[in-house]
Amino acid sequence: MYFKSELRANYSLEHLLKLLRKNPAFSQYCTQKVISKGEILKMGPNNRQYFYMVEQGYFSFYYENEYIGKHFIFFVQRDTMINFLLYKEHMDLSFEYKALSDVLVWEIDFAFLRSMILEEDPRNYYQLNYISTIQTLLFHTIVRQTLDAKRRVIYCLVEIAEELSLYTGEHNYVLPDIVTYDLLAEFAGTSRGYTSRIIKELRDLGLLSSFRKPWIIKDLPKLKKLLHED
Repeated sequence: MYFKSELRANYSLEHLLKLLRKNPAFSQYCTQKVISKGEILKMGPNNRQYFYMVEQGYFSFYYENEYIGKHFIFFVQRDTMINFLLYKEHMDLSFEYKALSDVLVWEIDFAFLRSMILEEDPRNYYQLNYISTIQTLLFHTIVRQTLDAKRRVIYCLVEIAEELSLYTGEHNYVLPDIVTYDLLAEFAGTSRGYTSRIIKELRDLGLLSSFRKPWIIKDLPKLKKLLHED
């Protein structure tokens, strides 16, 4: 068992690159790459060659299978790992990452990454951080599925505020420019028209500024309280 701060202290893009650069073959197996806005990365059981870590920009992250179709899980931002394989066996899992802006990533040969992680990360901080991230995302996904439409929109705003936003004091959170009516509606699983109506209600309550970018949540604790109202 670890403290969250201990795990996070040993996990970042800078920390990973420093670890990998100990190997003289770093430049042969690790390259920077720009994923253009709108481009999609598909990860499945047959795509096991490369691992990615985000340096700048945002993806929307989807899980897909034959039973539920494609499901919006969350957003991917700086320091997030993509295609970190925990098992040697092939897993029948399919993920999709859509670039919401131009995204700068590091593309790393997975066999090279694995050899360096085994040698330089004996306490498995990277595996544990990945598992912890997935656990949190699944928790939020399950919670969203239990809420009615209005609460889903509000809960999605809370998630974005807590995970992606810039805190500026006085309970104010500046949301990233990627947040739009359409994207929020897709994330919440509601129509754009319904989402717009809920956003207007939040503006009228003085909890949100959304007339221009960036959107600003003006009182996150009060916004959270709405999740408990009938």
